Amino acid sequence: MTRNLTFRTSDRLLVFAPHPDDETLATGELIQSAVGAGAAVRVVFATDGDNNPWPQRWSEKRLRISDADRARWGERRRAEAKVALARLGVRAESTRFLGWSDLKLTEKLVADDAAIDALGAELAEFSPTHVAMPSLRDTHPDHGALRVMLDFALVKTRVRCMRLGYVVHGRDKDGGETHLPLDPARHERKRNALLAHVSQITLSRRRLLRWANQPETFDAIEAEEPSAIHFASDRVLRIPLLPAHRYWRRHELLLVLDGARIERARVPLPRLVRPTAELVLARGACSGRVTVELIKGILQITFDGSADGTTGYVKLERTWPRLNIFDAMPWQRLEDFPALRSADASSAKAIRVPQRAST
Repeated sequence: MTRNLTFRTSDRLLVFAPHPDDETLATGELIQSAVGAGAAVRVVFATDGDNNPWPQRWSEKRLRISDADRARWGERRRAEAKVALARLGVRAESTRFLGWSDLKLTEKLVADDAAIDALGAELAEFSPTHVAMPSLRDTHPDHGALRVMLDFALVKTRVRCMRLGYVVHGRDKDGGETHLPLDPARHERKRNALLAHVSQITLSRRRLLRWANQPETFDAIEAEEPSAIHFASDRVLRIPLLPAHRYWRRHELLLVLDGARIERARVPLPRLVRPTAELVLARGACSGRVTVELIKGILQITFDGSADGTTGYVKLERTWPRLNIFDAMPWQRLEDFPALRSADASSAKAIRVPQRAST
């Protein structure tokens, strides 16, 4: 069931974009709708999109990209974003650039709470009624990591708002359940705003305009915070690795948990393991609450009873270098996995691991 999204004068829309051009592709019409209703609008960019070598090589006719070249490219993309937002009706003073490293948001998430606290400061200062941010369904690693950071920041700050999750990469026709009413004039202004991102349009005009032509839809969540997981005894998550005993790319299991405090774990996964192997990959992770095992091709994550009330996220991460930057398994909430306490793996959530060799 779908529903239309409208704004009132008293509303406050805060848009978080991982890179310049995401704000227009995902929320160009949403922003206009809020501005047109007289609502306050602010847009926050996590990165400058500076680690974007192929469009830069194409545009500048150079093969080697130095650090100085990359910084200059990021400045160009900032300027393009300001022009695009002006065409959408957003003033320059309503734009924030955090300047985080492009393609490094997963590392920031699993490093410490600094990025979460920075996002929390933005939320607390603006006090939004609506927050537009990436959906967990988006397959770009920066998009998924930014969403997880924002979920934690919203819990920390206790900001009450409607969360509007958007997908740029990996979007399907059904999108989300919430959408904007059709408005041809507003859509044309969105297309015009996208053309301000010249650095991206030069190489990928057809693809980006095709994305811009898709209706803007959102996963709308009105809950204040994710549901905690309650269990008195050990709880088990099982992820079958396909193929069970061999995959070429290096992977890590990433865990970010929120109980009394946010805790993290990175567990490297072995390669070329026999399908019958049974290995303990990590014991006592996250203050001793988590054990990770590989049992006959199934990745088993066990939370002991002391983890009652835990919320969090899990991801099977392909480590760098990556030929394809997109995720085979985006971040997933712990509560979305079946709650298993037996050895029955038939209801486990299957994750297919890519088999192409890395370089």
